[in-house]
Amino acid sequence: MLIAVERLLIKLRQPASRADEVVAVRQRLRTERARAIDADERALALELRARKLAVAAEVEAIAGCRTCATGQPWPRGGYDGGDCCAGVTEELFEDREIAALAHAGTRPRDLVPPAGADAHAGCAFRGPRGCTLAVAHRPGRCVYYLCTAARRELHARGQLAAVEARLADLSRAMLDFVTVHQARVDHDVAAPIVDGIAAALRGA
Repeated sequence: MLIAVERLLIKLRQPASRADEVVAVRQRLRTERARAIDADERALALELRARKLAVAAEVEAIAGCRTCATGQPWPRGGYDGGDCCAGVTEELFEDREIAALAHAGTRPRDLVPPAGADAHAGCAFRGPRGCTLAVAHRPGRCVYYLCTAARRELHARGQLAAVEARLADLSRAMLDFVTVHQARVDHDVAAPIVDGIAAALRGA
């Protein structure tokens, strides 16, 4: 009942395309949070979140990220802010990113769409004042992507080497998580098949 009310409120307050995308991402997050995982996968998800926050702390002051979309064609120029924020919601929140967020503690209610945004220009969480998600609840790619202009600005401030070291840590954490996550997914897919074969052999 509460989920139905939540969906209705989103659809009343948001453009239809954004509402549909927010509802879909939240549902996928609920589904993933309900899955049984082991302690290693959860620990790696938490490590990934910590590395993501460390990168964000290094790059949050990049001035170009607040203006580079200005004057660009739709949807990139739909709002001021980062050109890269005009991505496709489903591609940004792909299955591995959803799993990493879910098992690091992100809840459906943490995925808050923008208020007062009539246009849906790119990601469903992009609004007139930028991203409406706390860094901990953003996909990793929203943090680790650095365009040439951003790298140039960091280099001029003498920060690029430090940021690249943080990015390397984040990449390793993502690889470690994906390896364990994919092994679990593969096992979940294969287990019923193996059980079915075993049952058939027992009945032969």
